[in-house]
Amino acid sequence: AKKFILDNTALMAPPHVPEVFLHLADEAHDLWLRTEEELAAIGLPPPFWAFAWAGGQGLARYVLDHPETVRGKRVLDFASGSGLVAIAAAKAGAAAV
Repeated sequence: AKKFILDNTALMAPPHVPEVFLHLADEAHDLWLRTEEELAAIGLPPPFWAFAWAGGQGLARYVLDHPETVRGKRVLDFASGSGLVAIAAAKAGAAAV
């Protein structure tokens, strides 16, 4: 899995959260095609993790701009996209993520 991720993504910052770098698909169409071809045989889903979805970026931006919303608190990032919000919460001072 690690080799697949490194071979098919680039380390980059999502447009609305430049403080955070993630391994993201830089050529989404190519990754989606490759994933469907290579992983369909073993039943793995498309790589939703490879994209910083707009909702996750918006929430991460809010958390970074308003750290008091998470500072000192326990935060659960449940499927908001790529772990981006969890990383933002940790950077904003959450006690546990």
